[in-house]
Amino acid sequence: MQTMRETNRTYGGRRRFVWGLGASLALVAGGAAALPHGGKGGAPVAATSRTARVAATPGGDIPDSAVYLRYTGRGFSIEYVEGWLQTTVAHGVTFTDKDSSVAVDLRPRLGGALSAYVQGTDLPQLARTPGFQRESLASDTVGGYRALRLTYRGQSAPDAVTGKTVVLQVDRYYVQGPRALSVITLATPTGVDNVDGFRRIAHSFRFR
Repeated sequence: MQTMRETNRTYGGRRRFVWGLGASLALVAGGAAALPHGGKGGAPVAATSRTARVAATPGGDIPDSAVYLRYTGRGFSIEYVEGWLQTTVAHGVTFTDKDSSVAVDLRPRLGGALSAYVQGTDLPQLARTPGFQRESLASDTVGGYRALRLTYRGQSAPDAVTGKTVVLQVDRYYVQGPRALSVITLATPTGVDNVDGFRRIAHSFRFR
């Protein structure tokens, strides 16, 4: 079960809204939240959220009959499953359904090797998240750019009502583009087969 809360804050006389998501989003954002988004010339971490809820499939499963739409954001575009809850933020977007989620996080472009960043910076952050178990790290290509795909298991945040957690199977793609590094994180409960759907979504990513 997902929960949302709206927090009304005022920054410099301008009112902004920040939305919170429960369940798997806490884990998905965990690695990204631990790292600064701004970098050199980066924007402050602030968000204007836009959400739309449609009837979701049980457990966050992507059925064979799913309809895929293309989301176009600032600096990138990616396919998503029609009906999944959409939340846009300053540095990306997240789509969620039950405990399944797809998150795109744009970070400053790396000055060094992609593998060094993954193993020396991001993996140590992920290793501190609940239930983390590394599985594999492999080369890939996304949108014509070299990428790395990290697979691991993790634990969702406790359900706001029951307090229960679920074990998540996670695929995390790192794509080094011409102006930014994209981190695409796709998570689903173990036992839910979203392999084909997640592969399609991840490889639909394009820099703009």
